[in-house]
Amino acid sequence: MRHRARLPLARGTGLQSHADLWLTPLTGVDPVAYGGAWSDVLDQADRVLLARAEAAEAADEDSPLQNMLAVMGVARRSAAEGDLGVTATALGYCETLAQSL
Repeated sequence: MRHRARLPLARGTGLQSHADLWLTPLTGVDPVAYGGAWSDVLDQADRVLLARAEAAEAADEDSPLQNMLAVMGVARRSAAEGDLGVTATALGYCETLAQSL
C-alpha cells in the first residue's frame, strides 16, 4: 500500500490558492473536509471532474475537461508522493484550462 502524504492546508500555500480560485468552485470539493490530505482532496476532485467530462461527452459538448483530467492525474500522483512543487505546477495548468469553462 502506498503512503499518502498529509500536506498542510495553510491558507497561504499555493495549493490552497488553487482550491480557493477554481478547484472548490468547479468541483465542490472543500480541502478542509479532508483534514490535510491533498492526495485525498485531489482524488475526490478527479472523480467529480471525470463525471463532468463523461456528461459533457455524452452531450457531445466540446470541453477541456479531458485535458484537465490528464493533468489532474499528475497532480494526484505528485501529491501522494509529497511533491508540492509538481502538484502546484499541475494545478496551475488545470487553472488555465478551467478558465475556458
